[in-house]
Amino acid sequence: MVFIPILQTIVPVFLIILVGYIIGKFIKINIQPMVDLIVYLSAPCLIFSSISRSNIDLIDFFKIASSAVFVALILWFFVFLILRTTKSGKVGLYLPMVIGNTGYLGYPVALFSFGVAGLSRAVVYDMMNSLLLFSFGIYIVHHRSEVKEIFKVPLIYSVVVGLFFSLLKISIPELIFKPIQMIGSITIPLALLVLGYKLTETRLSSIRLSLFASLFRIFFGFLVALFVINLFSVSSLARKIILFQASMPSAVMSMILCQKYKRNADIVASVVLVTTLIGLFSIPFFLYVVQFF
Repeated sequence: MVFIPILQTIVPVFLIILVGYIIGKFIKINIQPMVDLIVYLSAPCLIFSSISRSNIDLIDFFKIASSAVFVALILWFFVFLILRTTKSGKVGLYLPMVIGNTGYLGYPVALFSFGVAGLSRAVVYDMMNSLLLFSFGIYIVHHRSEVKEIFKVPLIYSVVVGLFFSLLKISIPELIFKPIQMIGSITIPLALLVLGYKLTETRLSSIRLSLFASLFRIFFGFLVALFVINLFSVSSLARKIILFQASMPSAVMSMILCQKYKRNADIVASVVLVTTLIGLFSIPFFLYVVQFF
């Protein structure tokens, strides 16, 4: 019976992804305006509205942020060892093997499973993932640090402002808060549609390598997170969110960046596709598992 609420959480998420996938198969549209709408407007509104009225405190904030960084750095180190040992030149694999889809997939599942409190903590984890992806990630695939890129989007500012309102218990008039919340509410379904559409543009290549990289991202990510939360003595809801976010399928943005900088784009796209398919089963599994932590 415990799987019924889990399925009620997961099925709607993947049904929306499926709708986006079907649209991509039959209709070719320019989705860049949708991506821009998410990045520059709806996602910042969602982040601000979820954090500003959450009960997250500074201790939780720093534990989640630190855990996200440590999980990524440990995974980065192991991918480095794997690529060095196998003498593989596919440096693009760093991105999908290290960075999970903690935004497009992490947000809706966190919200449906753990409520607004879970979403606000998932946002913190995703913010650190984004910082790493747009700094170290771009440096690896492009050999040029572009940390400034992350400051060109409102993501980090909406987190800081939302946290400011939350910690100081500043009340926001409903007349102002309601429109922000309504705009933010379009983020999750729109992001899932975009994810489904983008999956139509990926192709399977080197299936064994893709499968290995996918299993590493999901299952080893969970094990590393388990080590980190015990190292930092993380407890309560933050513990569940860290474990869950660390086991997310590969980030779609890793595929986009590797395509942009022409760095192993085919194999990276394949890993993203395979991990997302595995996520159909791994996400319900880990949602069940984290209940015991």
